[in-house]
Amino acid sequence: MKGTRTLLSLAVGLALASPSLHAAGFSCPADSALTPIPVIQGSGDKSPLIPSDKFESPQSVMVKAVVSALGESLNKGFYLQDVQGDGNPQTSDGIFVYLNDKNFASKYPDIKPGAEVCLEAKVEEYYNHTQLKPVADSGTPRLQVLAQGTAPAAVPLRVLENETLARALERHEGMRVRLDADSALKISRNFSYDYAAKRNNLVLSHQAPLMKPTQLHDADSKAAKALAKDNANNRVFLESDFKAADGKLPWLPGWEPEQGYLRIGDAPVNLDALVGYSYNEYRLIVPQDQVITAGDLLRTSDNDRQNAPARADGTDLRIGSFNVLNYFTSHSSVGGALNVLCKDQADADSAKGCNRGAKNLEDFQLQRTKIVNAITEMDADLLGLMEMENNGFDSHSAISDLVQSLNAQQKDASKQYAFVALPKALLGNERFFGGDAIMVAMIYRPAKLTPQGDASVITLPVQKYQDAKGVEKQASQRDSLVQSFTVEGSKEPLTLVVNHLKSKGSGCLENLDGKEPADLQGKCTEFRVSAAKVLGEAVNSLPGQVLLVGDFNSYAREDAIRVLTDYVPTEGQRKIVSASQTFLGAQVYEQTGSEVSKSYGLVDMNVKFNKEKAISYSYEAELGTLDYALANPALASKVVAVADWHINSFESNLFEYGRDFSGDMIKSGNPFSASDHDPIIVDLKLKEESNGGGGAMGTLLLALLPLAWRRRRS
Repeated sequence: MKGTRTLLSLAVGLALASPSLHAAGFSCPADSALTPIPVIQGSGDKSPLIPSDKFESPQSVMVKAVVSALGESLNKGFYLQDVQGDGNPQTSDGIFVYLNDKNFASKYPDIKPGAEVCLEAKVEEYYNHTQLKPVADSGTPRLQVLAQGTAPAAVPLRVLENETLARALERHEGMRVRLDADSALKISRNFSYDYAAKRNNLVLSHQAPLMKPTQLHDADSKAAKALAKDNANNRVFLESDFKAADGKLPWLPGWEPEQGYLRIGDAPVNLDALVGYSYNEYRLIVPQDQVITAGDLLRTSDNDRQNAPARADGTDLRIGSFNVLNYFTSHSSVGGALNVLCKDQADADSAKGCNRGAKNLEDFQLQRTKIVNAITEMDADLLGLMEMENNGFDSHSAISDLVQSLNAQQKDASKQYAFVALPKALLGNERFFGGDAIMVAMIYRPAKLTPQGDASVITLPVQKYQDAKGVEKQASQRDSLVQSFTVEGSKEPLTLVVNHLKSKGSGCLENLDGKEPADLQGKCTEFRVSAAKVLGEAVNSLPGQVLLVGDFNSYAREDAIRVLTDYVPTEGQRKIVSASQTFLGAQVYEQTGSEVSKSYGLVDMNVKFNKEKAISYSYEAELGTLDYALANPALASKVVAVADWHINSFESNLFEYGRDFSGDMIKSGNPFSASDHDPIIVDLKLKEESNGGGGAMGTLLLALLPLAWRRRRS
């Protein structure tokens, strides 16, 4: 079936061995009775020997070829390669032989790389994987090892011009291939846990990492759907045959968080793998004998780890946004206050309780070290935070713990931080900011900014509905935090609004069927649009210079961000609509969702400065941004630089503070993998030029004064 074939001249060097008969009475027929592997594979996605409505060939075939590798775990059996091939690059010269026996390697020790094997088998399409299933006599496969020799050399993997990666892999199905620089396969999802295959692995794509379609194209557009299709044909999982121990990468034994790390965009080279297909994906399966070093990772300098960006020339204030991945202090080993959802301390200590963060002191201390190191290096004067534990604002709160730890690391007193606390009248039970276990927060440097009045809240909609079973449900969003500041040298106030909109994975009225929407935006799009409308109205009424930061759970061309920025309804364009059955407090906001008639004119500063390179997040092997700095027109002209600091999205999440799937790996306190979102950094020039003479006219008058004075004297 699938395949590729560049003409092989394989020096197998087979030595005759005493025939090994695994089924009594079976002997290899004459060559004229053999079926070559390229004939079995054919040039399409399915073997031509299998009827279109079947998954197995009606007749068995006789095959003679050389073992190129063993499959002892992910695929149980061995791989055969036709030594001669047919010279046709559209047909594969390799195929997998399935032995339904996990102990086959010990039972048949003479089946090993380099062995010439003859067998009788049926051709199968096993979940779209073309393979041979040996015919058996009384449970013993009709198979004969004819000779022992040298395994065939791996074929360099090439993607031809105007060919998808999927097609290239199909042409090589069952073959042993080698990744080299010309293979141009780049890491598009870093080494982490694959829930489909239930093992650690990573994803490669051809030429460049994959981009989220709705990062670049409007949701539900033809261009977005075309890119989604292209992405599906341009990815392959790379994994070891045996399921690796947690925290280990078998083919890169030097993998670790300080020197032997992987980054999205790296290209592994000098690595052999077998081309397989399972769990609806092509897979490059690395055999046990393959080991490479960090030196076998092609990495460009601009793709490597970077220090936080230096302040741009003219910067007098730096603002940041950082999702800190559940910074929780409520576990008893840490000693923080309980959050709003905790029933009691046992709930906070439970593995599946109200505490979404670290479940022991060691993990929390690592998390805090990584977050503090990242924020210290960011050097933001004002910083919006997401996923802080909602456990108050006193000395036992998560936000207090973070600020105390930060200040202990700031050597210069002018770089010390304070946190913004809401008035008790705006808090639940005079303690909690909203009703979720997490909240948004804000810290600032008093040496640089002075709060102007109390902080306030933009209350975002909730949605009340019945699920498919008639059970009452409520969908909520974290309310937004607002604080205005005076900044020395700036006449206008500066207001920061910190946000964290509804996630893409949870339920809303518009997604009662539980399926992923076809418009590629994930779930709860309409509900995020409702939040965007409320936010837009609120911030447009704020005076002076306003910046919205945070995790909006929307990629750059998705509905919620477009409503806040540049959506212009036109004839024939898909309409953006809000959610139904939404409330603001006890008041109905919209009983029935409505078409959005305008946008709110905020400027996406990250896209403005960085265009398609605006990236803060990686999900399912696709890159995009969920984290934003949206400026009103009064502030947009004051922005001199914007950067995503790629300390998280390009890294393996196994380097994070948690221990799930990372085993006994030695972790690092460096900023990399401090969270799952990259921080965004915005440099501003707010201070107005002052020359003491009323601008250009004043300068001219000052220059003329001596001359006028001399004339009067004369």
